[in-house]
Amino acid sequence: METEQSADCQTGGDDYPVGPVAAHMHFTAAFLLGAWYSIILASAMSAGVKYLHPETPSAHGILQSFAWAIGSGVAIALASRLSKTHRLAVGICSSFVSASVWIALLFLFRDDLDEAVVEVAFGHSISIGLYLIGFSLLTLTVGFVSSFLGATSREDEELTAQLLVVPSRHWLWLWTAGSLWIGMLPIVAYYIWLQFATAFYSIIHPSLWFQEGTDLFLGSLGIAALFIGIDISLKAVSDKRSYGAVVWKRVLTFLAGTLVLASLVAPVLLNIDINRMKDMPASLGSHPWWIL
Repeated sequence: METEQSADCQTGGDDYPVGPVAAHMHFTAAFLLGAWYSIILASAMSAGVKYLHPETPSAHGILQSFAWAIGSGVAIALASRLSKTHRLAVGICSSFVSASVWIALLFLFRDDLDEAVVEVAFGHSISIGLYLIGFSLLTLTVGFVSSFLGATSREDEELTAQLLVVPSRHWLWLWTAGSLWIGMLPIVAYYIWLQFATAFYSIIHPSLWFQEGTDLFLGSLGIAALFIGIDISLKAVSDKRSYGAVVWKRVLTFLAGTLVLASLVAPVLLNIDINRMKDMPASLGSHPWWIL
């Protein structure tokens, strides 16, 4: 009991408990959280990839499917971490719920499984059946790995401390903000990839070394705005004493963090630099160089 108390409580400056560090959720509630959030966050990640290529949405189905698996894994790791008991079982069961979407599609397209999908993988056409089976297995694999990571992350309280003190009731609506946060991650990843791509082209093309407009820093500010927005939003939800312990101030701070910083400032700054990079003459061929 002494060990458990020391792991589950923080003490303030006067050595009195200020709240649980390892707030726990009943395993049934954690499973429902994982099942629901795995679909929501997976959809948000997939939508984030689709946003990057609105002109050719059907040509990036495989990439969107990978994003689905990653978004689902984030939710499953969260549910496993929040569960009081049976953490691994919570994650595994939630993984099956997320994969059931692909299994349902496999059933719906059972009469067309031999047809080829629009997109090719590594130059080879694949059938609808193979596509759906492959991503069902991918979703399960990512889910199982995320379950293990979530279940064992108890060893690192600092990594998830802010999530653990969020009252359970707030998880009933935090999916709305969480989907906005997760939906931004593909844009961040795409920006970072473009930075590496432009750096590579600049190395092999000396004429680009002193090109005007290569000082791309607004995207970095956008990434900072995203994570600062998430941080202050979680603080407003998890810490009742934050921002003067006044409810309306905490609500406004949460909205400022999520709607202003994470959902407005961050994407605007990232898109400015992404569009600037697309305009750079850094292509080695006729194919647009910025297309993944």
